[in-house]
Amino acid sequence: MKKCFNCDKNGKNMYGYSICDSCRSKLRLFTKDTIKKYSENPENFPKEIQRRLDFLDKNYIKKRIKLLHIQE
Repeated sequence: MKKCFNCDKNGKNMYGYSICDSCRSKLRLFTKDTIKKYSENPENFPKEIQRRLDFLDKNYIKKRIKLLHIQE
C-alpha cells in the first residue's frame, strides 16, 4: 500500500494519487447531487471541468519551472 501524498499514512489510489481516508474526508468532495445542482449548463459542465484541470496543469508546470530555476 502506498503512502498518502499529504500525510504519509497508508493510502488508497484515487485518480493516480495515494490518499488516506482522513485526508480524503478533508477534501470535502462533492456529491453527484451537488454537482448537478451547481452545474448551470449540464451539457457543458464536463468541458468546464476539463478546462479547469488543464489550467491547473499549466499553472503547476510554470511554478515548477520557476522553482527548478531558483534551485540551480
